[in-house]
Amino acid sequence: MDQIFPGDCLSQLDLVLYQTGDYICRQGSEQDVIPYFLKGRLKIVHSLENGSDTILEIQEKPGLLGEIELLLDRVCITSVIADQDSLVVQLPAQHFKKRLLLDPTFLRSTAKTLAEKLHQINYLAPANFHYSVKERLATHFLEHCDENGTLKPKMNQLALRFGISYRHLSRVIKQMIEEGLVQREGRIYTILDAKRMNDLSIKHAETVGR
Repeated sequence: MDQIFPGDCLSQLDLVLYQTGDYICRQGSEQDVIPYFLKGRLKIVHSLENGSDTILEIQEKPGLLGEIELLLDRVCITSVIADQDSLVVQLPAQHFKKRLLLDPTFLRSTAKTLAEKLHQINYLAPANFHYSVKERLATHFLEHCDENGTLKPKMNQLALRFGISYRHLSRVIKQMIEEGLVQREGRIYTILDAKRMNDLSIKHAETVGR
């Protein structure tokens, strides 16, 4: 934490457990805390006026949340929701915002976080246009499976994230099962052929192109 927050703020950090479904940031609202995600899983959601939601990202890596709103002094442009019980440390924005925006350590950490997110956006945005659902799904499986090659994805959320229907996603998964790439037991999926999945994945395609 001392690489992120100034030393005199460390003792003021509150450790908060957000339970599944709790909002850490809510779209359209002012952010009253400055949160840093430690552990768990979050979903970043953007809601449209017609009531539809798009999952922009599933976050499991620790990092600062709401840094854009903090720097620009604007309301939240997305909602950050605990997808499972998640630990966050946070400071009350009212008392620490000005202090943090003048601190070189915090600003350097924030700049790094924003650069990483921009890099990810620059990579993923073209991928959504130029790669098939099958390739994107293989990439997701490889990035989120455990050491045994298993994962338990939330299919409705995955369909929203890919911008496709649940039925379309189910057809692609069925095809991958029939091809021997993965197997399914209940809601658990296991990668059977890691080499072929890696060949199919977007990450592999990016590496080959270098």
